[in-house]
Amino acid sequence: MRSLVEARLVAQRLLTPADTPVDLLEAMGPMQGQDLTGVTASLALRLPSGTGVADVRNAFTAGDLVRGYPMRSTVFAMSARDVGWITELCAGQQRRESARRWEKDGLTRSEVTRAHDVFLNSPGLTRKALGELWARHGFPADTGFRYLMIRDMMLHGTAVYGPFAGNDQLIVPATPVPFTGDRSPAAELLLRYLTGHGPADLRDFAWWTKLPQRTVTEAFAEIADEVETTDGRHHRPGLYEEVAAVERRAHGTFALPAFDEIVLGYRDRLSFMSSIHHEQVAPGNRGVFRRTVVRGGKFIATWSSAGVKPFRPVSATAERDISRAVRNYPRVP
Repeated sequence: MRSLVEARLVAQRLLTPADTPVDLLEAMGPMQGQDLTGVTASLALRLPSGTGVADVRNAFTAGDLVRGYPMRSTVFAMSARDVGWITELCAGQQRRESARRWEKDGLTRSEVTRAHDVFLNSPGLTRKALGELWARHGFPADTGFRYLMIRDMMLHGTAVYGPFAGNDQLIVPATPVPFTGDRSPAAELLLRYLTGHGPADLRDFAWWTKLPQRTVTEAFAEIADEVETTDGRHHRPGLYEEVAAVERRAHGTFALPAFDEIVLGYRDRLSFMSSIHHEQVAPGNRGVFRRTVVRGGKFIATWSSAGVKPFRPVSATAERDISRAVRNYPRVP
């Protein structure tokens, strides 16, 4: 069997670019996006060479792409058409946690609603400007309140991160689009995940979404005949034939962002890198990730503007290939 990492490189469109950022995210589902520069590069790497960054920024500016908090207590990039139903499907636990936090801080639901309304009366602000607006209306001026309130608005379908404003994004009202698929929303999201992330198992999807296992099992029953299974992991039909067709390139060298879905899209990262190497990628496992290099279907190094740090000595040929991959990495303003 070919490398798991190589199969995922192909599944995630790192060798066969999508036509547009929206096509990409509507095929594979939300992409981890807490780091705006990183997710811009992640998307650009999966688009035709030379146009990716501009296409991503244009899609956000046009309102076709957004970022929000649909699941797993972190930010994801999504198609604007998907943000409403995916958040509604997956954000229940986060909403309850948010409500408990407000109660702990002495805020009532009516005050939280008022904060939402203040935003809706003056939409299209950066995080800093929105925090200042809330402070003028008597809300706490600290960044902790700002973060929690923005997150609460996104969990409840009030707001999303939208157009770029320099190196930040404007927070704008969400315009949820109802789900109209033939499957249940959970089955639709699972199929997209396995299409764009597989080979993966149902535990990966349950971790990725935080949906209950029973919901995941029922969703898989709806789409089981639309996927293939290899060594206990599910993937889109014909994936390994796709890998064989691009075998040489799949075995090549890739410089990836720190928070790329190749690393963060799965429950068990030790299934595709050693614990020693994982410590170098995510020191202390505290949620901070370094940029990585994949070569020959394996994670072999981390990299930054200061240089490349191989996990073990590499050949002169590998050094040249890594340098080329880093040189061709999307430059995000």
